[in-house]
Amino acid sequence: MAYIVKVDDREFRVDVTRDGEGYIISLNGERRNVVIAYEDNAKLTLIVDNKPFMIVKEQDENQIRVNNDVYMVHVLDEQIQELIKASPDTSQKQKLAIKSIMPGLVVDVNVEEGDTVKNGDGLLVVEAMKMQNEIKANRDGVVRRILVRKGQTVNSGEILIVIE
Repeated sequence: MAYIVKVDDREFRVDVTRDGEGYIISLNGERRNVVIAYEDNAKLTLIVDNKPFMIVKEQDENQIRVNNDVYMVHVLDEQIQELIKASPDTSQKQKLAIKSIMPGLVVDVNVEEGDTVKNGDGLLVVEAMKMQNEIKANRDGVVRRILVRKGQTVNSGEILIVIE
């Protein structure tokens, strides 16, 4: 699946493909081998081309710390990016797609379409590798679409919920 990732003021096209126990990531056409070494709700350790990177979510959900550097990051899948660019309506630019960070099973959906959510509210729970991960809203908004249901298997990068 292809993503558009904005890191600070730079934009990257990122393609992700599963490869055995890891992933092949193409970053603006440059291929990288990636393995998830450790993961919990706030921390992730990746081995990228045999080099470790510790990634930690900061208080601002759009900020991450990679090793000792802090970056502002926004991730959109390529289809949503194209819709945003094509939309003359500025409210369309405010839509946020909440995605699964890894393959797993949806064990609970805590919201319904039309619900108002606040930053930090729990939206749903995805179980992956015997760990339950609560997916939270990373901004205030209204749940416009729920694209998954309890008991459904999801892939990494799959859109779960759209908040406007």
